[in-house]
Amino acid sequence: MENLHGGRANSAKRAAGQKPTGRDVTPPVGRVLRRAREHQRLSLREVERRLGRSSAYLSQVERGLIRQPDPVVLLELAQLYRLDFMTLATWAGWTGETEGETNRGDSASLLVRRVLELDDAQRTEVLSYIEKLVRKDRT
Repeated sequence: MENLHGGRANSAKRAAGQKPTGRDVTPPVGRVLRRAREHQRLSLREVERRLGRSSAYLSQVERGLIRQPDPVVLLELAQLYRLDFMTLATWAGWTGETEGETNRGDSASLLVRRVLELDDAQRTEVLSYIEKLVRKDRT
């Protein structure tokens, strides 16, 4: 598996005039998703059918035309392909988002982006709170 923090390491190496090594390079998320889809022996049309996402959008993600796919779509693809969502989110650039990015997308995407900004303990606490809310609604 590639180095999760390769982007930062590569930036530092470039700034120092050094070439990044192969293990430091963060792979394009689209290429990873395409390989995972092919490994699962799924066509774009089949993924479209299973997720309800347009094959044209998925193709643009895989070809790198969309470099930062919506985090909700990324989560759905990670689940379908059995990939680690946090790794994909990091490679797509979602975990280093700036504060001014609050108006992009719908509330589900905003929620996922905000959760990605939390550390592991905070994510556990948020999940516990959400589970408590869901149980409360069922009673």
